[in-house]
Amino acid sequence: MLEAKDVAFAVNGKVLLDKVSLSFTPGKICALVGHNGSGKSTLIKLLAQQQATSSGQIALDQKPLSKWSEKAFAREVAYLPQHLPATDNLTGYELVSFGRYPWHGLLGRLTKADHQAINEAMALTGTQDYAERLVDTLSGGERQRLWIAMLLAQQTRYLLLDEPLSALDVAHQVEVMSLVRKLSRELDKSIIIVVHDINMAARFCDEIVALHSGQILTKGSVNEVFQESALKSIYALRCRLPIMPRGMRWPCQGSCRRYD
Repeated sequence: MLEAKDVAFAVNGKVLLDKVSLSFTPGKICALVGHNGSGKSTLIKLLAQQQATSSGQIALDQKPLSKWSEKAFAREVAYLPQHLPATDNLTGYELVSFGRYPWHGLLGRLTKADHQAINEAMALTGTQDYAERLVDTLSGGERQRLWIAMLLAQQTRYLLLDEPLSALDVAHQVEVMSLVRKLSRELDKSIIIVVHDINMAARFCDEIVALHSGQILTKGSVNEVFQESALKSIYALRCRLPIMPRGMRWPCQGSCRRYD
């Protein structure tokens, strides 16, 4: 299990995350939500070992992240940053093949097992047709599916996605989130995803953690968090929710709407 205990992070005396304690349920999709500057991206970077905590501890399988080697950790946790590196002159297959780095090294030759993992990842994400295409010639949604295929080729238990929807239109956002949910269900992946749209979080995720000013405001299942009082405290907006039929899960036909 991936868990954080009393985690804090500060830069030049400014506290960006303060005493956050969380554990993430294996095999579930957890959305990190909140306004800009609430600490979502900071938290996911700490969980991905991209930054070290100022205090507190993050552990995987009860072993502090500081005790994991870079390669061993990368075999357990895959991370997709918000700002992606350039893909100049890379084909889709070449991009996905980078996911095999933890298993053979950056300059290692791809083995039969590597090629099998790459092909399986591309099949799961429906990106086989992009294998010989230059990544930069693809649409935003197509590129994002290739990046997710790269994470799948890494064959980890955890996928950490930092705002993967930010540059996509609504149709491609739904496409990517549908893919994320499919992968979680079919492969039993634990997925932690930073999402700005609370409706997307409610529709596709199992759990929601809401942050505000670097602290956890509320956390729980979608039904527990997707309440008018909780949404008001998260976004400082009054929201009207449609009445849900008894026993139904968010979302069905409804959504959160701002009103004055």
